Amino acid sequence: MSVFSPPTDDFVRYGDGLAYGPAARLWRFYKPEARGRNVYLLNDGTYSEVDQRDVGQVVKIYQGGHIHPVDAGEVASLTAAGYGAYIS
Repeated sequence: MSVFSPPTDDFVRYGDGLAYGPAARLWRFYKPEARGRNVYLLNDGTYSEVDQRDVGQVVKIYQGGHIHPVDAGEVASLTAAGYGAYIS
């Protein structure tokens, strides 16, 4: 069985939102970290990384930062949607 790991952003600096104070000064010593992106399978068979306001459209959510087992049909559709590099 194959597994799917959604893409990640490797440039997230978690302390950038802090304006001042000891915590803001401490965060400048930390390197940027990875943050997973969610991938949504929609009713029409397409995939999207945009957060969905209408949850009725969403068939399945592949949460970023997690490993999801996928079957052969999901492998084919994820590869066709451009996520083949994230399947092992």
